[in-house]
Amino acid sequence: MSDSKTLLSQGEIDALVSFLTNSEAAPIGTVLDQSSIDKLIELVKYNNKHGLFIGEGQNGGECENAVVLDKGLDLEAQKQDYELVCRKNGKDYIEVLCVSKNGGKTYKLTPSCLLQNKRVENDKSEWGHAISPMHFNDLALMFGIKYTSETFRFVCTNFAKVMYGFEEADISNIYFPPEDDLLDK
Repeated sequence: MSDSKTLLSQGEIDALVSFLTNSEAAPIGTVLDQSSIDKLIELVKYNNKHGLFIGEGQNGGECENAVVLDKGLDLEAQKQDYELVCRKNGKDYIEVLCVSKNGGKTYKLTPSCLLQNKRVENDKSEWGHAISPMHFNDLALMFGIKYTSETFRFVCTNFAKVMYGFEEADISNIYFPPEDDLLDK
């Protein structure tokens, strides 16, 4: 018997059922083992505490519905010309930038971008000392912009250092996007 200490609310159960019925990873008729059920319950609990959303509006790894950075840009040109970059600023905070490979513009992406599903100009919100690999990848999916494996490695090692105290720490899978959603190149 499971040593679960949490009961799910009706809203959480509805979100979980919706996720399972709409997910190719766990089609109806598939029996899930207890560890899979426990992971889904953790995901639902994490969802409620940290602002992640299960169900409608979640990106499925495709860039068909990517958001345009600037109304003057063509979406396909944006996907080809821009790269997602992550770096530290002078305050040791994370900055996520869309940088033109051809020397054009640079766009700063903030947490408000994920909340509003668009680039937010002159936004003062900040990521703080780290961004989770999942949120970083969600930005890439939202704008249809790829990033390098070196950039993703920086995101992961910085996140591990901030959250666990050292860069080589094993990051919990809950902080990672599904492998088929990764937009690195």
